[in-house]
Amino acid sequence: MRKMKPFVIPLLFFLVVFVAFTLENLKTELKLPNEGWSRSLPLQTEKIGEVKPVFKEQNGMQHVYVPKENEVLSFQVTDKLEVKDKQTIPLSIPSPQDFWVQGDQFVFVRDNQLIHYDGEKESVLDQDVRGMDSNPNNIIYFKENEILTIDISSWSVHSIMKVPEQVYSTVLNDTSDSFISVVKSSKQTTKQVKVTFHKPDNKRSYKEQIILDQEEQIYENHFGFYFIENGNDVTVYYSLFNNNSGGKSYKIFQGTNQLNANTDWNFSLMTFLDNKGTKLENPKFIQYGVDENGQAKVLFTTRALKSNDKEAVNVYEARADGDVWKTELRSTTNYQSLHPYWMGEDSVMWLNLVGYKEYTFSGASKNPEVIEKSLNITKVDIKEAVSATVLSLFQGLIFAMSSVYWITPAVLFALVIYIVKIKLMEDEDKRILYTILALFLGVQFIFIQKFFNTHYYMFAPDFLAFTGSSFVIPVMLALLSGAAVWYGRKQDWSKLTAICYFAVLNTFFLSLVVGPYMF
Repeated sequence: MRKMKPFVIPLLFFLVVFVAFTLENLKTELKLPNEGWSRSLPLQTEKIGEVKPVFKEQNGMQHVYVPKENEVLSFQVTDKLEVKDKQTIPLSIPSPQDFWVQGDQFVFVRDNQLIHYDGEKESVLDQDVRGMDSNPNNIIYFKENEILTIDISSWSVHSIMKVPEQVYSTVLNDTSDSFISVVKSSKQTTKQVKVTFHKPDNKRSYKEQIILDQEEQIYENHFGFYFIENGNDVTVYYSLFNNNSGGKSYKIFQGTNQLNANTDWNFSLMTFLDNKGTKLENPKFIQYGVDENGQAKVLFTTRALKSNDKEAVNVYEARADGDVWKTELRSTTNYQSLHPYWMGEDSVMWLNLVGYKEYTFSGASKNPEVIEKSLNITKVDIKEAVSATVLSLFQGLIFAMSSVYWITPAVLFALVIYIVKIKLMEDEDKRILYTILALFLGVQFIFIQKFFNTHYYMFAPDFLAFTGSSFVIPVMLALLSGAAVWYGRKQDWSKLTAICYFAVLNTFFLSLVVGPYMF
């Protein structure tokens, strides 16, 4: 036991710091993404690969369909994020793509064939099909140079139009009979992208309005078009992917115009800001919607700060506020989120990465019961809190390396005395020893003030970031180091050994307490 005395106080102090930092990190893990929203909760489904789920509202319930190998997983999600009526359908649908579903009937594209599944068997409706889009009442699909529709009552196909360019995509929204077509034609070094809005005039004809017609560079891709109709006003959104000079970026543009207007469409870049005014870049997996007040809202994922010191690809919801879009965090998961979707007005769900190419569904809700449930501490919360503590303590080692700045003057003074008047060192003259100690603490106290900067006060917990902490903490840790020397010093130690032990302990304590937040 006597041999362990020098290590008792350092070990106890380490345990106290470790527990305190872990509890502080646990508070961060338990923090709600925004007031009135729950933390992320896993949905009781199963692990799946990286596929695109399809969300459909049927009979007032949200249904989720997940294409898997040779089957489709289907389940319902309640407003309390409970999974019900989980079943599998023996049907092979390639992912990612949208498909139409109603009851046990499906329409989808596989191997360039448009297929109708009636719950028992598959029937080929058309050949050489390149893609499709749908809403509950409409199915539109396209071939190389033709756009067609399906009469759901008879499962017959009808041509809407033929175009000279290659059809790139067709886009419906959830409620409208209108649609957007995107065609692209290749040039020598560029592509020409032409986007047209089509509004039904009568049963078999459409009024057309070109909303975008411009060159697309070889490193660009206009995609993800969506529109919202409000009388004669139409708002169109799209994403622009840019892969120029090795740097990839995603941006969203918005434009509003009136049908049959003679003015050109003007699109402006949408700027997303979080609650701290930080711009969120590269929004992906965009979902568009309209809130209860008829105002547009956007759901997307991007990499940003989840907390002061942790980044993750999380889900954000955005609404327009003047010329910018103010965002609110919706997910608190720690890694990568994909394909977010609104489950009514008060819930959101998405795919959450949990392992190598493995995902599960997670969700968040405004339901009070869900919020309360989400505050329960889980094994994942404890694991993440402990991991964050271990990582921060390792970062403190960088601070320990900086101690050379205040150790060096004391060491140089001791060397000079040793060379000039060695007897004073051998006799352990108190004046010399106190001067060494004063140089160590004095230079440290002056130098360490620079580390208590904006970064420290931003990231350090409140109990370490109070007014005057740059003076109080070094003094308190110096006193603790002295107490540890007094308690743990062995009888055969010289005074110089005790001073060295003090310097090591003091640096160790500072590295544990303030080191993790200095850089």
